[in-house]
Amino acid sequence: MRDLLCLSAFPKSGVTYLSFLLFHCLFDDGVDIRDLERRYVIDIHAWPDLAFGEPDKPRIIKSHFPFACDRPGIRRTAKAIYLIRHPIDVMMSAWDYRQYLDPCGAPADAAALKGFVQHWLSSGGAGFDVSGTWRQHVRSWLDQGMVPVHLVTYTDLVDQPVETLTGILAFLELPIPLTRMERAIARSTMPAMAALEEEEARHRRTGVFYRPELARGYNHGRRFINKGHRDCYHTVLTDEERTLADRVFAAELPALSCRR
Repeated sequence: MRDLLCLSAFPKSGVTYLSFLLFHCLFDDGVDIRDLERRYVIDIHAWPDLAFGEPDKPRIIKSHFPFACDRPGIRRTAKAIYLIRHPIDVMMSAWDYRQYLDPCGAPADAAALKGFVQHWLSSGGAGFDVSGTWRQHVRSWLDQGMVPVHLVTYTDLVDQPVETLTGILAFLELPIPLTRMERAIARSTMPAMAALEEEEARHRRTGVFYRPELARGYNHGRRFINKGHRDCYHTVLTDEERTLADRVFAAELPALSCRR
């Protein structure tokens, strides 16, 4: 039985934002947003039992796994949204995420960042064990033919949310009135997500962002919702690093300008 809709993305590609958008489009106001990843747009890594809060509503999962026939949920997946973000912007968000997870680690100085950049470029985007490299992840989803995929770029999702969300919902066959879609967009902005994170952190309340095991990071002022990196290819990399990035990611970069 193929009853699942999958939001797939390499980590730090903006899938939390996409999850918020779909949650606010599809579920009623009385539903608690703090249960987003546990019951409504289920994070398959944290909640693999897939106990949906409203089984009669669309059953949506969020996954950072590369595509493979034996991955959790794949044989139940009817359609997938693949969210792709520029690998250098992902790289900088991954760098921030490291500080979020390990706030008491070694100081994040320029030399440490330079080493991180070199490793990212030379490896094709390695940094998350669950996902493989950025290159491998992109290729695994876009080259498979088992699950129909709708490709979405992070840039389009942020810059043209109405148009992009309309395409997503049409592909998923989930008709939503424009007014509801616009309300979902307003409720899913970075400031709105950051405000929810602050509320969870202030009350030490487990939810979308806060977890007890992350308390040390929150005590040091670290946050999941961060800078929303854009255009880091031009602002972070040297000329030499840009040349390397162009070579390493050459086969996958055209997908960033492809619309479906």
